Amino acid sequence: MSLLNPAASILLALLLPAGASAAHRSARAVQAEALWHRGEPERAAREFEAAFREAPKDRLSALDAAVSWRSDDEHARARRMFESALELGPDDADARAALGWACARSGDPKAARRAFAKALALERDQAQALLGLAHLELESKRPGPAAAAAKRLLAARPAHTVAWVLLARAQEQMGKASLAAEAWQKALDSDPTFVEARLELGRLYGEQGRVNEAWKQFMKALSSDSRNPRARAAAAELRGKISREPSEIIPPRVLKTFAKVQAARPGRVPTLRVAIGTTASGQPAPKHQVAFLCDGPFEVYDPADGKHVTDGPAGEAWTVRPAAGGGYEFVDAKEARRARFSKTLGIRPKDPAGHSLMLQRLDIAAGTAWAVQGDRQVKGAVEFRAAGRRGLYLVSLVGLEDYAYGVVNEEMPEKFHEEALKAQAVIARNHALIVKDLWRPHRKHGYDLCDGQHCQVFGGVAAETAKGRKAVDETRGLVLMYKGRLAQTPYSSNCGGHTQDSGETGGWFEAPYLKGVKDVEGGKFDRMSPWETELWLKRSPPAYCNLPAYIHPSHFRWSRVVGAADLSERLRRRSRAFGELKRVRILRRSVSGNVNKVLFEGTKGRVVLDREAPIRGIFSLASVRNTMMLVETERDAKGRPTELLLYGGGWGHNVGLCQYGALGRALAGHAFPRILEHYFSGTALQNLGY
Repeated sequence: MSLLNPAASILLALLLPAGASAAHRSARAVQAEALWHRGEPERAAREFEAAFREAPKDRLSALDAAVSWRSDDEHARARRMFESALELGPDDADARAALGWACARSGDPKAARRAFAKALALERDQAQALLGLAHLELESKRPGPAAAAAKRLLAARPAHTVAWVLLARAQEQMGKASLAAEAWQKALDSDPTFVEARLELGRLYGEQGRVNEAWKQFMKALSSDSRNPRARAAAAELRGKISREPSEIIPPRVLKTFAKVQAARPGRVPTLRVAIGTTASGQPAPKHQVAFLCDGPFEVYDPADGKHVTDGPAGEAWTVRPAAGGGYEFVDAKEARRARFSKTLGIRPKDPAGHSLMLQRLDIAAGTAWAVQGDRQVKGAVEFRAAGRRGLYLVSLVGLEDYAYGVVNEEMPEKFHEEALKAQAVIARNHALIVKDLWRPHRKHGYDLCDGQHCQVFGGVAAETAKGRKAVDETRGLVLMYKGRLAQTPYSSNCGGHTQDSGETGGWFEAPYLKGVKDVEGGKFDRMSPWETELWLKRSPPAYCNLPAYIHPSHFRWSRVVGAADLSERLRRRSRAFGELKRVRILRRSVSGNVNKVLFEGTKGRVVLDREAPIRGIFSLASVRNTMMLVETERDAKGRPTELLLYGGGWGHNVGLCQYGALGRALAGHAFPRILEHYFSGTALQNLGY
């Protein structure tokens, strides 16, 4: 029996306003939807208005016209159309709240307050109404009522990031710096990828004389964006004032003991070359020197010909470092040189089935919100490769099944249902082989895959679990094929309720088995109208991937505040002639609601982005969670943008398998072949035969 059969009707009722049905829209309204999706909000608004005049009881067209006018920053016109829609349905709390924002943005705060009050009378904790009230009170320098409105919303939705931001600002307006810092920390807790909160925490800690904590926040911000001018300046100023060693303030992630090696069953398994300790873009992150040890005897060898160079004992830490006169050298625990090289040298346990290597103090996930310095325990051989004067980077040689051991529970939590983990094991194999043999993005650096999200996260031995290994073993050698060829099987954490076609996403490929599918029971979604998209992203509709008992709320629905000045600074890195931000316009959306093309207009130039990763990256220090989002602009009295409010759904690129959707389906009784068929329709399981 399906987990979500009853919820499908609830979802549709939530998305479609009373008295309207997307399946029975006029041709003019359908054309208007297309205009809005391809970035022509003014034309869309006029067509929606015309559709409403032709059918005066068509509330949806009135609401769509209002959202389209708002997309064009025409808030007085948006207000008029929200009012028209509310004449037909006065008990719509969502429309009342949207009217309040339109009134506020068109310069009528009294009308805005009335609209928000009516929305709250209809729905006690209506999120947009409470946010609007908090925003209005802050603008009016009334921090007490602003804080009260934010707290009321947070009592109902504790992970609402924008509400925490508004509460933090209210506390600071009241002179309560400590409480403001607590609220900024809660904003970060509500969405750990909201790295901008670290800049505010660092500032407040610095003002309170908490130098070590301030420096830590700025350094963590730099781990996500090493070029951020504010974090760089503040960290440099504080560096000489900290009272403890940097490694004590931000301790590395140390592996204190070796985990027991559980090797996959041998066979004619493909060997992968996996870089260890790479950047967010999968590039090498060279280290000046690297320490390592083995829990058993090991040898140093020349990868060019496999020849033995020297031996090392168990448990002794060796270091690879620059050598006097050029090149690099291996030195043992007594500082004696044991080997020297200029390009590449490798190490491997003498008993690879029972022993492994530990690589110490590497930079893990550099350029992400979760960047850390830490250790990696890996099976098999490791090559030390010279990157000129930049230092050394490391490449692990590991069999495909052992590699899958180290991927499954890095990419999917151990607590997941075993059928979801089996699905993950299958697509991890596919993805590794596709990256290795078809995409080959890292060939020039001498490896097949990186160990981060750019390819897929590989954590080595420490990331393995008995449950994860069982999922790999029970699907040993299984991959997905399409018409006799290995299928490409991308996946992301949470699709927000709907995946998107690979062909809709800039920079991707088009494949017949990678079509967007919704994560509820039933048929394929039609394109959502502007108002339906609004409800879709500002509410939390039922879906297989909406699992409050299993996920952080920001995985499914998230919100974000983006400073216009910060966004302008990032845009100037792309185009020096950009100037200051004037306007953001969405030029193209997929059926799922994902933004596929966006225009940024500046005072001196413009920037257009049409690829998924750059779009996510430009909006934040650490990348926003997904491109499935709404973008609303706040302006000052002179019409200049001050900040953007983002409301989004999901986490990841939204192509292929939705990991939390796979969990929801597994919990509903779906076996892994059925799960894979849903996300990769038309593919078939096949064994590689080793």
